[in-house]
Amino acid sequence: MKRPLIEPRLVGKRFDDHTIPLELLKDLAVLEEFLIAVAKWIYVQDNGRQRSPKGFTSPLTLALSEVKKGSACPAIVIEYEDPSAGLFPAANEDFFYRAANAIGRAIDAAEHNEPITQLPANLLGYFDRFGRGLRDGEILEFFPGEARPARLTKLTRRRLLLASQNEEITEEVTVRGLVSELDQAKMSFELQLPTGRKITSSVDAIHLDTILEATSGYRKGVKVSISGVARFDRHERLDSFDMIEDAVIIDTNDPLARIDELRLLRPGWLDGIGSVPSKSEFDWLESFFATSYPATLPTPYIYPTEDGGILLEWRTANQDMSMNIDLGALQGDVHCFNTQTKQEIEEVFDLSDPEHLQSLIDLISKAAKGEI
Repeated sequence: MKRPLIEPRLVGKRFDDHTIPLELLKDLAVLEEFLIAVAKWIYVQDNGRQRSPKGFTSPLTLALSEVKKGSACPAIVIEYEDPSAGLFPAANEDFFYRAANAIGRAIDAAEHNEPITQLPANLLGYFDRFGRGLRDGEILEFFPGEARPARLTKLTRRRLLLASQNEEITEEVTVRGLVSELDQAKMSFELQLPTGRKITSSVDAIHLDTILEATSGYRKGVKVSISGVARFDRHERLDSFDMIEDAVIIDTNDPLARIDELRLLRPGWLDGIGSVPSKSEFDWLESFFATSYPATLPTPYIYPTEDGGILLEWRTANQDMSMNIDLGALQGDVHCFNTQTKQEIEEVFDLSDPEHLQSLIDLISKAAKGEI
C-alpha cells in the first residue's frame, strides 16, 4: 500500500522541464535518512524513552513514485506491507508525517531568520548533506502552495547548519589553482589557491594523471580546476576536499581563473586610484562565462578598468575586438576594428537581455570566423 507523504517543489532553470538532475537524487536519498531519524526522535519524545524500539521502520519504506509538474515536484510516498493495518494507517506512520512537518518548519524558521526550535541541534546536522546539491538561485519548497512554503536555499541551509552541532560545513564547489605538491605514497596533494593559501585533498586513481600533469607544470603556471565536495569552517574558510568529482587542466587564459585573480583587487589598485567591482558583480561575470559564453568561442583577455568595470579584448585573424562592461548597469560597449579593411563596428548591448546576449555571442562568433 502507498500513501503520499510529501511533494516538495524544486525551483530553478535546471527543473523547468519537470526533470530532476541525477546529482540531486543524492539529496533525496539523504531526505529518507533525515525523515527516519526525526521520526524516531519524535517517538522518543512522545514516549519518554531513550531510543525507538527495534523494528520501528520495518513495515515502512519511503519511495519516489513520480516527478510531477510545477517546476519539478518529486512525489515521495510511504510504502508498507502490514497485513494488520487494513484500511488504517500502519504502525508508526504518523511519526513520518510529523517528521516531514518538523523539517519543513525548521526550514521556514531559518528562511525568516527566526529561532530554530523545531529540531535538536544534532538532527540539524543532516542539512550538511540534504540541500547540498542546490545551486545559487535554486530553491526547494517544502510546502509548495502554502502562504509560507518553507524555502530551502543555500542561505537557509547555511543558517540551519550554523544552528547545528557541526563544526564544519560541506559544499559542492569548483575551485582553481596550482598543484604545488603531490604525495603519491599517501595519494594526496596540495592545491595552491589564487590567494596563495594551500589546501589538501586526497586523489584517486581516476584523477591521478591530471594531478601529475598539474604538478609537473607548477613552475610554468599550469592550473587545474577541481570540482567536488569541499569542507569549510563556520567562517566560510575553505579547509579541504572530502571528495573530488572532476579534475581538469585549464587554459592559461581561462576566464574563470582570471576572475579569481581579479577578486583579489583592492580599492586603489591603480597607483592609489581604481575602483573594484562588488562581489555580486564578480559573481555575475563568473556566471556569464560559466553558463552563457560558449566554450567554442575564442577566450578574451580580461582587464579591470579604473572605474570598476571590466574590459574584454579579443584578437582574431582580422579583428581587434573589445567590450567595455559597466557591471552596475550590465551594459556592454563593443568596438570591432577590421585590421584588413579598416572597417569599424560599434554596438551597445544590454547584458541582462537574453536576446542582446545572443546577438553579442553571434557577433563574437562572426568575428572569430572572419565574417565581419
